[in-house]
Amino acid sequence: MLDQATVLRELAFRKEKGLHKMRVIAVTSGKGGVGKTNFTVNLALALIEYGHRVLILDGDLGLANVDVACGITPRYTMEHLLSGEKTIEEIIVQGPRGLGILPGGSGVLELANLERARLVHVLSNLGRLEKLADMLLIDTGAGLNHTVLNFLKASDDIIVLTTPEPTALTDAYALLKAVKREGGTPINVVVNRVRQEAEARGTFERLETAVQKFLHGSLNLLGWVYDDPLVSRAVMQQEPLALAYPESSAYHCIQWIAGTVSGLYLQPPRQARGIRGFLGQMLRAF
Repeated sequence: MLDQATVLRELAFRKEKGLHKMRVIAVTSGKGGVGKTNFTVNLALALIEYGHRVLILDGDLGLANVDVACGITPRYTMEHLLSGEKTIEEIIVQGPRGLGILPGGSGVLELANLERARLVHVLSNLGRLEKLADMLLIDTGAGLNHTVLNFLKASDDIIVLTTPEPTALTDAYALLKAVKREGGTPINVVVNRVRQEAEARGTFERLETAVQKFLHGSLNLLGWVYDDPLVSRAVMQQEPLALAYPESSAYHCIQWIAGTVSGLYLQPPRQARGIRGFLGQMLRAF
């Protein structure tokens, strides 16, 4: 795990030398109910502790609830941006610790299926995100729909969240199969709701063995999060775990994962493409 001072120094150096591009990271899962949105929100808050400026795009059409997890109510969504009614700055909602939230709504579907004729307008707005944030986390919908796969293909990195449950692992494998078929975006795995480290490593090994044997690919174990009753309590309070119970075992795990994500960001396996590269990649799918 990188210490915070090292991350801050490296981040400042990259900005000074003009090496900074916003990194786009998609957080996804094979099935619903594994804690993806709560993990995404708390990961974002932990990354802010490391000195990063972070935005979350709520990409779950059916259950868009990043705002609910943060206890805020958005006035505008991506739909207002794509219609030309509002600018990107006007739809961003400020969450805790300066976290920026891009409410998706039905505008996410339009973004994922963007027509080339609207590219100039969208780029002129979304391109300004490069100056507003170091990282864009996309909280995708669960499963294998067209919108989710487009986001995954266009992102710099993918984080797949699963639990040790057999159904969650089966669905995670199905998602990985679809992603591997589409391209070579690096895939990182986080195992949520584990009782001990051995359970997390065993879960990852079962998934990795299947991917190596049948998909001829590899995965990276990014970390795990312990099963913690304080997570449910924070959800009921509509307050992120990072704020409600920062000393909880689950949040300590997320802070550790955030340190690793910072390392991926500072020393990526390939150059970050930024928001323009992300949109360009999505357009090339059509």
